[in-house]
Order: sequence, then C-alpha cells, then structure tokens
Amino acid sequence: MNDILSIVVAGIFSCIILDVLGYLLKLIGIPEPSWGIVGRWTYYMIRNGAFYNPKIIDMPKFKHEIFLGWIFHYYISLCWAVIYYFVFIILGLNMSYFSGLIFGATTTLAPLLIFMPFTGQGIFASNTENPTKTSFVFLIRHSLYGLAMFEGFRWFISVSYTHLT
Repeated sequence: MNDILSIVVAGIFSCIILDVLGYLLKLIGIPEPSWGIVGRWTYYMIRNGAFYNPKIIDMPKFKHEIFLGWIFHYYISLCWAVIYYFVFIILGLNMSYFSGLIFGATTTLAPLLIFMPFTGQGIFASNTENPTKTSFVFLIRHSLYGLAMFEGFRWFISVSYTHLT
C-alpha cells in the first residue's frame, strides 16, 4: 500500500511543481501549454481512436476540454511516477537529485516527439513560432519535474534503501 501511495503522491506532487513553474513562467511572458488542446486531443483520441491528429486545432471544441486536459496531464504524471518507481525503486538504480534531473529531462522527449508531432506542431515543436524556445522551455519544466519526482519519492523511501543520496 505504501508503494501505491508513494507513486500517487510523487506523481501529483511533481505535477503540481510543474504547474507552479508554468504559472511563474507565464508571469514573465512564457505561455503555459494549451490544456484545451491537450483535452481536445484526448477527447478525440478516445472518441475516434485517433492518436495521430495533426489538425486537432481545427477540430470542434467541446465544453470541458480544458478540464480534460488537466486530468490527462495528471494521469500522465502518474504514469511517469510508475516508471520512476520501477526504474529507481524496483530495479534499484541510484536515486539522487542528479538522476531525478536526468529522468525529468528525458521525459521532455514525450511532448517533443509524441504530443507535439501528433497534434500538428512538429517534431521538437518545429511547426511552432519558436521551436528552439519551446523545446528549451519544455526541457526546463521537465527537468524541474524530475527533481520534484525524486523529492516526492524520497519522502516515502525508508533509510534501509542504501542507494539514496
């Protein structure tokens, strides 16, 4: 039970930290991801079974797409927490702030190689206004996310795990 609780807490905590950073970046003019587009993509993916939808921006909006986008965002974070748990707890790889940073940086590949291209925004955001800036912002956000994931799991890991730093 403690394992499931640690996954849920670490997944939600790290996603909250990611969202707080997004809010802070928004204050200095760097926009957050469009949760409406995420929700719309999720909706049509479930409804039509279409994972690849490069014209999602042109698809009809639906009433709760922003809410669904947030739900999907937190669901994906819980999935990342399961992967983190498997790699660092079950397999026993060294958990540290550095490995959390690397884990988070690696998760940047998911939006840049899956979500962005599958929603018509191109690989590494190549179809956006500023692909380099967009990719860099994703890297910063996800790197902090990985640090938060480490910290979230660290709360639950007993001292008996000697691979913690």
